[in-house]
Amino acid sequence: MQEVYEKPLTESEAMSLAVRDIMSYPVVTAKEKTSIRDIAKLMKKHDVDAVVILDKAGSPAGIITEGDIVRRLVSAKRNLWFIKADHVMSKPLLTIGRDSTLEGAAKYMAEKKVKKLCVVDDGNRLAGMITTEDITKNAGYLINVLEEVIHTGYYMSVL
Repeated sequence: MQEVYEKPLTESEAMSLAVRDIMSYPVVTAKEKTSIRDIAKLMKKHDVDAVVILDKAGSPAGIITEGDIVRRLVSAKRNLWFIKADHVMSKPLLTIGRDSTLEGAAKYMAEKKVKKLCVVDDGNRLAGMITTEDITKNAGYLINVLEEVIHTGYYMSVL
């Protein structure tokens, strides 16, 4: 089950960077029955701190972060050999459409108190991932847009 964030764009939002412009892809994925030990190995191999868990149909079903592993397993001294991804993953999976704006993504993350969102295409298939770090890296662009609007009252897209 997924919760997808989508809303109509205002005129100013239509001129903004979209999630698709800065999302990371491809996303590291694993199946629901993958062991947490193997998930941790995937994280190390690909130098990521999150793995998206796919259901039997190949659709995104949840996410496991390094924090999930530490909070739910290591701190509870549970055996990583036998625990499967579907017992640890965070769900419902929060997703955002790839055409959503960075502002919309930032607001949604703040509202839901998450640091990562899976990005989905029009067919609700996994297209990428966006993080608060991705948005922060692009904050300079957003500040320049705001300064232009404040000083001139007009924004001209150069994209």
